[in-house]
Amino acid sequence: MPLQFALRLSSEIIRPYLNELEIQSNLAKISPILLPSYLQKVVLDLIVVEDEEMISINRERRGKDKTTDVLSFPLIDLDLPIPEQEIGEIVISINELERQAKEIEHSETDEFYRLLVHGFLHCLGYDHETNEADAKKMREKEDECLAVIFEASEP
Repeated sequence: MPLQFALRLSSEIIRPYLNELEIQSNLAKISPILLPSYLQKVVLDLIVVEDEEMISINRERRGKDKTTDVLSFPLIDLDLPIPEQEIGEIVISINELERQAKEIEHSETDEFYRLLVHGFLHCLGYDHETNEADAKKMREKEDECLAVIFEASEP
């Protein structure tokens, strides 16, 4: 049975790249790269907010009184072979996304998926802050996932 991927998108912000079906489809494409084969159904909460709300979430959940681009709150336990699991929650700041896209000189769509994949990997236990080897492994997985997403969207 192919993996069922359920996305719960929470956002009052309207952007062309915040298309729930497209996001779900892209996440489903990268899931086989990242998730074990015993999983039959996974659920991910994606919340897109403005800086003010991101500051509040960051303060409440991490004790940091500032905005950030993406926060991840994992729920999945890959050590338990349960076929249906919630991956967790990813929160993206639309303001940071737009600032970073401009700064890096790529599209907002590119930046959205970069942040989404980054948050997805954090939900799965990847960490770039512990040591350089882990950071390298996470960057490699990000690149692999983004290649799959953008290769599929090219004409």
